[in-house]
Amino acid sequence: MLAGLVPAPDHGMREEILGDRSRMIRQRGEHALIGISAGNSYFSQKNTIMLLQWAGQRFERTDVVYVDTHIDEMLIADGRSAQEAERSVKRTLKDLRRRLRRSLESVGDHAERFRVRSLSELQETPEYRAVRERTDRAFEEDAEFATACEDMVRAVVMNRPGDSVGLSAEHLRAGLNYVLAEAPLFADSPGVFSVPSSVLCYHVDTPITTFLSRRETGFRAAEGQAYVVVRPQELADAA
Repeated sequence: MLAGLVPAPDHGMREEILGDRSRMIRQRGEHALIGISAGNSYFSQKNTIMLLQWAGQRFERTDVVYVDTHIDEMLIADGRSAQEAERSVKRTLKDLRRRLRRSLESVGDHAERFRVRSLSELQETPEYRAVRERTDRAFEEDAEFATACEDMVRAVVMNRPGDSVGLSAEHLRAGLNYVLAEAPLFADSPGVFSVPSSVLCYHVDTPITTFLSRRETGFRAAEGQAYVVVRPQELADAA
């Protein structure tokens, strides 16, 4: 917890820390990674503001990364034309960026601790590329990690609002591209962001976070990697 912020207000959020190692890393408060999924109705203006205010009180630095890659592939797999998919993605990302700007304004003096980037921007950095090489190799060589990634694809595909198409081979290919692009953030966000430790914060547990938070052999999360499920109190109570 940061100096001068004892106790920090919870901003209506509840944390679930995944494992003892994550608990120790979380207490350092060095860095948070907040992942934002474009088109996910959870990330309303209200929830995003609450999340950023919560992080601003607890971490020295926070990177907010919104996913803008491979979304069009999923829409094309749904049967949309490439032109329709492109227009839909542009509208979705424009709305998301506007909400992020407004949410960042809400953190006031803590805004300097935040950095907001798209995943496509992050992919251009040598730090991301180095970790991506390792996660891609692990997907090919570690069957259990590959299964976790494939389970993540199914979770992404089958839990989209309004899904009436079902799980097709095209969805699986598109979803796997999406998940493998995110995998470096799950496995080694300290390496991607050049920080001693990092807490990946998301509103639900996922097949990959469950797997990596418990894995002790084979391909594992980086030493300074932690995982926290954080969401509004009312949603946590309803779960």
